[in-house]
Amino acid sequence: MRFTTSTLLTMILLAPAWAQNGEVCSPLTTRGMYSVLCTGFISPAAGAPQVPISVLGTVSGDYNGKFTGTAKVSLGGMIVDQAVTGIHVLNSDCTGSISYDQKINGQPAPKLNIVTHTLNFGAEIRGMSIDPGSNMTCHLRLMSR
Repeated sequence: MRFTTSTLLTMILLAPAWAQNGEVCSPLTTRGMYSVLCTGFISPAAGAPQVPISVLGTVSGDYNGKFTGTAKVSLGGMIVDQAVTGIHVLNSDCTGSISYDQKINGQPAPKLNIVTHTLNFGAEIRGMSIDPGSNMTCHLRLMSR
């Protein structure tokens, strides 16, 4: 079977966007240890004014999409320890979401819900909090597999 230039061009243009760059995501894509940096503003309680937040930590993802991690958090200038555990639901188009159970200074805290985009075959994950009263983005960069 012979392919002409126009046949090949048509096949490329009709292929899904994720197939064009060869990136199809699964939990295998995001296994490894990531450096985490989050910044933005959150409301520490319902109806309270937003305060600045910065997060610096690490999380590890396994073959099943389970993420666990720890971080230092600056919440309006007050430094606290955070621990998180959640399952990353990752779609084949590399979009996804994760709902973290979290503890702040060892005490249970509200869930943290984030939508994600996984880029460069898992080398980085970008996220945005979708919780009411939050305006926070996160950037995760792969440190090791």
